[in-house]
Amino acid sequence: MILQKRISIVILFLFSVIHGFSQKTVPASPVNYLSGNAGTITMRAIGTGGNQQDAISEAEKSAINVLLFRGLPESEQKTALIGSNESEEIEKHKEYFDKFYTQKRYKSFIMSSIPVGKFARQNGGKKSLPLDVKVNLAALRADLEQNNIIRKFGF
Repeated sequence: MILQKRISIVILFLFSVIHGFSQKTVPASPVNYLSGNAGTITMRAIGTGGNQQDAISEAEKSAINVLLFRGLPESEQKTALIGSNESEEIEKHKEYFDKFYTQKRYKSFIMSSIPVGKFARQNGGKKSLPLDVKVNLAALRADLEQNNIIRKFGF
């Protein structure tokens, strides 16, 4: 029984590897934890876009989205600030997120975003730019609490 499960897992793994080589996919924007202290967090995010400004905006949004909906292991924000069901949470708080993204309110929580590489084409795909994004985590959390997106800790 255990041997059958292991064989099934190996076959599934091999199929996914072979299938991965046969399809050209654009990787999701990765976000990695760099450092954090006193209510701030710094992450490295990769943004893609038709121009450098689009890539910067995408990297900043990816960094914020990871904090809101995923969390960052090894950081003070290990779990998602809001919850892991991104589409449900955005729909539930539609007015807030419309302003947050469309009117670029998310930028008010970004303390700095510093390019750490060149805006260049990666693996024959879109142009991308790595960016170190520092976010005011304490202010973001307070804003979410004030707008009743999350509850205060302990209440």
